[in-house]
Amino acid sequence: MTRYYPLMLLAVTLAVTACTPPEGDRSRQGEASSPVETERHPEPDTSVAAEKLQAISDEYVGYVVNTNPYLKLISGERVTALPDQTLNTARRRVAVLRDLLERLRNVDRNALPYNDSLTHDILRRELTMAIEGLDHFWLGFNVTPYQAGYTFSTLLPVALGNAALEDAGDVAAYLALVEDVGRFVNDQQQRLEQQAQRGIRLPKPALPGVRNVFHGLRRDLPQLVAVAPDRMTALDDTLRRELTDRIPSLLESRLFPAIDKLLGYLGADYEEQAPESVGLGQYPGGAAAYAFAIRRETTLDLDPEAIHQHGLDYLEKIQDEMAAIRNELGFEGTAAAFHQQMGADPQFLARTPRQVEQRYQSYIDRIEPHILDYFSTLPEAPYGVRRLDPAAEAGMTFGYYQAPSPGNPMGLYRYNGSNLESRPMVWTGALIYHELIPGHHFHIASQRENEDLSEFRKLTGLIYAAFTEGWANYAASLSLEMGIMDDPYDRYGWLLFNSFISSRLVLDTGMNHFGWSLQQARQFMLDNTFSSEEEVNTETLRYSTDLPAQALAYKLGYEKFRAIREAAETRMGQEFDIREFHTAILDYGAMPLPGLEQHVKTVLNK
Repeated sequence: MTRYYPLMLLAVTLAVTACTPPEGDRSRQGEASSPVETERHPEPDTSVAAEKLQAISDEYVGYVVNTNPYLKLISGERVTALPDQTLNTARRRVAVLRDLLERLRNVDRNALPYNDSLTHDILRRELTMAIEGLDHFWLGFNVTPYQAGYTFSTLLPVALGNAALEDAGDVAAYLALVEDVGRFVNDQQQRLEQQAQRGIRLPKPALPGVRNVFHGLRRDLPQLVAVAPDRMTALDDTLRRELTDRIPSLLESRLFPAIDKLLGYLGADYEEQAPESVGLGQYPGGAAAYAFAIRRETTLDLDPEAIHQHGLDYLEKIQDEMAAIRNELGFEGTAAAFHQQMGADPQFLARTPRQVEQRYQSYIDRIEPHILDYFSTLPEAPYGVRRLDPAAEAGMTFGYYQAPSPGNPMGLYRYNGSNLESRPMVWTGALIYHELIPGHHFHIASQRENEDLSEFRKLTGLIYAAFTEGWANYAASLSLEMGIMDDPYDRYGWLLFNSFISSRLVLDTGMNHFGWSLQQARQFMLDNTFSSEEEVNTETLRYSTDLPAQALAYKLGYEKFRAIREAAETRMGQEFDIREFHTAILDYGAMPLPGLEQHVKTVLNK
């Protein structure tokens, strides 16, 4: 990574460590000191413990990269298959992870250098949670817009687009990936059947979105898997013919039949037996699965009732602050009337995707001059905005951050460019600062570039939604401190964004724990957020069906980051340096939030 210092100081580029490690982690500086040995208190054998940990973490990384197409993609490896989400594969994976966990227990944690001790703790938690997750295998729907939709709109197109086509091996790998789409869809259809046998069916309201995913896949597959002539210039005539002849054959014999079978299964008979209600709590074992999902996604030990109440309390405070801004603007009507006025105001409406991108870029231009006042370490990867595949837009409310990869080294916010007349851009600043800089891009791109982190920490740290989303929301809030969001509408937009993520605490627990109906949840969201009916419809299904508990991470993570910073400021007083605080976080990568709290104390105290 490149390190930037204030202009009044000498600028120095450090080619090695991204930050000075705490005492006890001198191995990164090449300053290993000779231990002082005594008969009663022998010095732990640091090298042996570190080597054991390295071997275990390397084996884990090798295993997960080999079995996870997304990790293969961002690692620059060839992708020849989509995820295998069958029970037999899950059982084999757990057997491997149990062996790794048992070996990890034999590593003397006290003998590890500081950074390795973090790796030890993160790996132990990851292995433990993955093993426990097998107990809840059936309580997840892999065919929804945020699951299969992501696979078909991002993973598959990028893997196909990045594939080299230079020799017979490349052609075989490309055709294997195309053919595997049929296997993947067949697996999903069989999983739906096996779930139904256990009394677990997709909620009726989720079925249209799921069907749209697979209708869209069938429509777009011929163009998606086709190979343009300019990509085949290195191939001889035989290999070119193999590609151009085999792909249509696979579509007709493997891919289309698999999609048609799945869509047929999700027809009238399935819908008749599908529940009207939503949420994990309605299914056998659903309460335990939701409690597990909360721990997995938030990394915190919180019960749904407490989370629900936190959400209500946050919303009450935010609504008071919004009322004060409406009063400042001289608006005397209700919040709903003000929101309706904002939603129809031409200044907040983009007419074309190009205008959407221009609006995002204007906020990026606004924050860039202030970045070096808050950060001394920046990622080298460039960043930008790009529209989602239109076929994937119907099931997604906004979009997502696409991390840099060897095939596409730019970090992108992939935005939803559909139905722009119903998508007023009132919180544009908060959203783009969350998604790109200084949010997801600063964290994820920096983590991937940081040579001081092991491959395990680079790859698997991305799974911690509470860290990832908490950081992104905290980072977005820095724009308020910078003074670039002083306009009342910008401040109001931030509060609307904050009310949106706060409402998730109420809605997610409401549907998955308290048994709220979809109608009740949607009305609550309409009453308490600046969301269109279209956005409300996709978001409530996301919380209740696609990704239960995942949305809790945004607000809970944000509040934890704020609390960690406030504690550091109180503890350090005038010695607190905001850039050092951010370096202590970003230079070590994502981790569970309780571990982050202790880590920040350790690093800043040193």
